[in-house]
Amino acid sequence: MGQLASGTPAPVAPQRQRSRPAGSRRVDSPLVSRIRPTSPGRDQLLPLLPELAPLAPGGGLQRGAVVAVSPGPAAPGPATGGVGGATTLAFALLAAVSTTSWCAAVGTADPGIVALAELGVDLGHLVVVPHPGPGWAEVTAALLDGMDAVLVRPPGPVRPGVARRLAARVRQRRSVLVVLGDTRWWPEGPDLRLAVESGSWVGLEAGHGHLQARRVEVVGAARRGASRPVRAELWLPASSGSLSTA
Repeated sequence: MGQLASGTPAPVAPQRQRSRPAGSRRVDSPLVSRIRPTSPGRDQLLPLLPELAPLAPGGGLQRGAVVAVSPGPAAPGPATGGVGGATTLAFALLAAVSTTSWCAAVGTADPGIVALAELGVDLGHLVVVPHPGPGWAEVTAALLDGMDAVLVRPPGPVRPGVARRLAARVRQRRSVLVVLGDTRWWPEGPDLRLAVESGSWVGLEAGHGHLQARRVEVVGAARRGASRPVRAELWLPASSGSLSTA
């Protein structure tokens, strides 16, 4: 038994690989390594557009940090957190990162691909999950394993336990999580908070014309350190669709 008539050992049947159940949330390591061409040297800071650099300590996004982007108390917008300027600002944070690394956006519906390209986001390095459903936190956690920066817009207030787990994942993976929404939605204190305090469009006069650019005032405040909040007036977007200093 086990040999052919000629005495040659019988070929051994290859072992079958165990298949993973459909719908598994685990991500294969080879897939993650293929997706994650992180920034050179995995520096402590991820880059920002020059116009946004003064708003962040060190001029970049600190790895392992949570950044909250929200409308200011005086900014108009529905209770869902939809406010002119806040969504654009959140995507602008990904623009410089996307030139060298992979980014993702979760729960932002249709962000407008053309507008993102004009803003400077490299669409070839952006993964968009517009409607994650009730599993948005699990989707965000999985993407943090393979991306340098992940933008998420929760559907409402986040439970403290969920926020702590996501923050721990961010620190472990040395990535950056950008949380878009009402300032009260994220129960954990973010490492950096950016708020759009005010904004106005230009281009409409006496009921005619078209929207050309939006001027906003953004306030940045870090959780650690005794530095004062930093204010910046920006065209978000400018008439060209990009970001510029007002």
